[in-house]
Amino acid sequence: QTPILLERENGILEGLKGAEGKYEVVAQIEGLEANDAQTNVETVLQAHPNCKVFVTIGAGSDIGANQALLTKYNGNIPEDCGIFSGDATEQQMRAIKSGKEASNTTVGFEGSNTRTAKACVGMYEKILNGDDFSGEKHNIFRPFVVINADNVDEYLADYDKK
Repeated sequence: QTPILLERENGILEGLKGAEGKYEVVAQIEGLEANDAQTNVETVLQAHPNCKVFVTIGAGSDIGANQALLTKYNGNIPEDCGIFSGDATEQQMRAIKSGKEASNTTVGFEGSNTRTAKACVGMYEKILNGDDFSGEKHNIFRPFVVINADNVDEYLADYDKK
């Protein structure tokens, strides 16, 4: 739907090449917003009822796919069914933590709004301190964090602080 999201999609497809022969891409659908994704995943499931793995570009598509799968399986998601996505939002992490939804793994910057805000403050401090961002130094790299059932509590703790 946007050039940057197309880059994400292409990157995901490129990353999957390492597992060729172990999967089949049965559909590539739009669904930036959860309701559109849900409708489109329901359509995919009608054409491919055995499809159990969804790789999404972000939170909206993860949340929509999750709802479609919860409906399909009447809230009893099979162990071999899952959604792997980007963005690492609180809603995605709560779905992962529940252990009863299809959302399985998400990847995002820093891992929580609090951690991202601290990283942004750090960037602002560099700018205000006059750090040199000329030439190659203008690229700032932020860490990706993979969040799944093994570490979701660490990142959700940032949301649970009062």
